[in-house]
Amino acid sequence: MSGEERKADLLEAALRVFSEKGYNRASLQDIANSVGILKGSLYYYYKSKEALLFDVLKFVHDEHLANAQKLASGSGDPLSRLRALLEGHAAFVCDNLDRTTVFVREMDRLPARLQTEILGADRAYQSVFRNLIIAAQGTGQVPASVHPKLATLWILGSLNWLHRWYRPERAGGSSLIAAQFADQLTRAIAPSPLWNVVEIDSRNQDR
Repeated sequence: MSGEERKADLLEAALRVFSEKGYNRASLQDIANSVGILKGSLYYYYKSKEALLFDVLKFVHDEHLANAQKLASGSGDPLSRLRALLEGHAAFVCDNLDRTTVFVREMDRLPARLQTEILGADRAYQSVFRNLIIAAQGTGQVPASVHPKLATLWILGSLNWLHRWYRPERAGGSSLIAAQFADQLTRAIAPSPLWNVVEIDSRNQDR
């Protein structure tokens, strides 16, 4: 196994352990055990738990950014692409709960200077959403009264909070939830979007 492959394994293991135990309770020994290596071998790649957390959070951010850029570059008018982005982002969060949980919950564990490195790059992530809103305003699909930056922050706050309540076994499946979220968020910023509302079985909503 190459060094890069081992490092990728360590990041995935750290994600699982941080998600299950929380950063404060997790140890480098836990992560080493998860991968099946000695703790001393882990130190070859990471000198501290903080350094590992930084790479985990940066990895999650970069993964989300790449996914968002891919979704936003699809075909269709700006509002169609925005809706596809919203649905894709929601599905990604639902299907990768450990990643979003760790990113949202553990960011404050890093010192301010390291948070700034990641959150500074987050502007590129937000701009993917904001630019589509601006483009949809240019085509008249989204009213000029909608503030692109505030709308973006509200949208991302709503989507990223999915990890707090979404449970695959109870919510009816990620595709259903993602489609419903995308419809409702799109309708909130566009006056009369031509979307078919996805009906969620009320039995699933009340569980």
